[in-house]
Parts: sequence; structure tokens; C-alpha cells
Amino acid sequence: MSKIKISAALIVRNESANIPDAIKSLAFADQIVVADTGSSDDTVDIARNLGAEVHSVTFEGFGKTKNKALDYCRGDWVLFIDADERVTPELAEKILTAADNESSSSGFLINRLTYFLGKPVRHSGWYPDYILRFFKREKGRFSSSLVHEWVNVDGPVDKLEGLLLHYSYNSLDQYLDKLNEYSSLSARDMFEKGKKFNILDLLFRPILTFLKMFVFKAGFLDGLNAFTLAVLSSYHVFIKYVKLYQLRKKR
Repeated sequence: MSKIKISAALIVRNESANIPDAIKSLAFADQIVVADTGSSDDTVDIARNLGAEVHSVTFEGFGKTKNKALDYCRGDWVLFIDADERVTPELAEKILTAADNESSSSGFLINRLTYFLGKPVRHSGWYPDYILRFFKREKGRFSSSLVHEWVNVDGPVDKLEGLLLHYSYNSLDQYLDKLNEYSSLSARDMFEKGKKFNILDLLFRPILTFLKMFVFKAGFLDGLNAFTLAVLSSYHVFIKYVKLYQLRKKR
């Protein structure tokens, strides 16, 4: 059995504001790997000063880049988080227990609670949000998707109690910056997978996104904050398909 039981990994770029709290929430891990994709701020220095192993990698989409980070992990188990996420003490305890036990599971789903403009999103289809983030290193690899990647695990998957807190979108400017980046990656991903542009997608998918989040998934229970999120998410979908159209037109 290896001396390193749990490796925690992040891929980052210009996350000096977030990286300290992210790494501190991973204090239970035996190894912390930070894969930096070209920070121009002091993210790298902060991570190293907090005891993380920092490796410079080229960003090739989230899936392939996370696999690069995974290759630097040496633990029996691997936990992936983003720089704006925090492992709660309860979740850390459950992760340690799972790693100590001879579990038959190859991976575990973790429940994530996202904050939008400083408030938790408990409806809109965003919560509960179970994502596969903790798995046996030799049993899992990320998909090659540019965005919205997932982990392919060889073996059974179970759930862990405790929350992963996601402090994303603290301001509208931050959301719009991410919207531009993620919509471009999503459009390119669809384009490379052969997705055809259809005007019906452009006309109806944004509307359906709003209705799903705010009405069918009870976003209205979170008030104006959820209404804003539903509108912006619909806009995100609209922009994504416009960008797909532009890629098809260039081709």
C-alpha cells in the first residue's frame, strides 16, 4: 500500500483570490497537486507556500487538462476540486473514512452547493448536485470533453455525505466573463463532435432553459436571485448556439 493515501488536485489560472482557502480546505490530503495553466498573478507562489506541488501544464480543455493533473497524483484515492470550491469538515471526515475502509466502490459522488451572487442556490436544478469527484486513481480518467467533462470510473459508485461548497459567480461581471469562456468551449466541443446548427435550438432551447430552472425546478422559491440566474443561463445557451453557428459558417 502506498504511503500517499489521498491526493487532491486542482487546475487553475489566475486564482490568487481563491487558491488559499481551497488549499486550506484540503489539509486532510496527503498530497495536493496544482496544475497551473499559465497564471500571470501570484497563484503559483501562494500554492507553493501553502505546501502544494505545482506543475505548469498547457490548457487543452478541462477534460484533457484534468487528466494531466491526475498523472501527477500518487495517492490510492484522488479528489478533484476547483479553486472556488471548499471541502467542508464533514465532507473531509467522510472522505478520510472512505479512504481508510476497504471499500468496494471505485468512486464516490459528492453533493455540491453553489452560491450565486453570494446566496446559496437550493433549487433551479442546481441542488442537490451530485458530482463524481473522489475516486480510486487507477480506476478513473476524465472524458476528453473541452467543458462539462466527467469521470469514467471502472467499478461501482456510491455517495458521500457532506457538502462541497462552490463559491462561484460572486458578481455579474465574473459570471459574464465565465459565460464568454464556457460558451466558446461548449460551442467548439459541439462543433468538433459534429453537432449541426439548427435554428430551432437557437429559438427554443433558451426559453426551455428558463422554464426548466425557474418554473419546473422551483427556482422561484429562491426569489429574484434565481430569476436572474435563469435569465443568464438562458442567455448562455443562446450565445453557445450563436457561436456554434459562427463556427459552422467559417467552415
